[in-house]
Amino acid sequence: MPAGERWEDPGRVHPWIRLWARAFDVLLVAVPLGLAQWHWFRPAEPGWFDLMLFGMLALFVWLLLEPILISRLATSPGKWVFSIRILNRDGSRLSYSQALRRSDMVWAKGLGAGTPLIGQFLMAAQHYQLSRDATTFWDDEGGFDVRHGEIRAPRVIAAAAIVAFAVIALAAGAY
Repeated sequence: MPAGERWEDPGRVHPWIRLWARAFDVLLVAVPLGLAQWHWFRPAEPGWFDLMLFGMLALFVWLLLEPILISRLATSPGKWVFSIRILNRDGSRLSYSQALRRSDMVWAKGLGAGTPLIGQFLMAAQHYQLSRDATTFWDDEGGFDVRHGEIRAPRVIAAAAIVAFAVIALAAGAY
């Protein structure tokens, strides 16, 4: 933990901050995937089904990358922006297998593997559980704590700049 960084009680929940952190992480995967897809396959007019499959692919790729970051750093880029750390209840970092299992449960039971309607239903159910019980199914079952620190403006500004760059890159890549 950086000097001067304050971490809140793991019992305090922030479902929307967790959602924004995950959205940022998936965006970091989706932009390069989208640019690569556009460069190599250049779909004429992607329909809703193509976009759904692309979203599912981006979530799956993130499922493979997130455990590496969580096990090494206890955070991910999005979680870092919003000062979130994932730790074991004793304060130690998750092993790779623990982080992979957690990511898999989030992907399958929290996001429905990106499947429309199922994913939204599961996210709403987990939001309810997190708000009610101060934990999610996967964190409770795995014995993990999600710790929130103070969100600092420079991190959020950097994230906003990255999102703006991503939007510009995608728009430029589309033409």
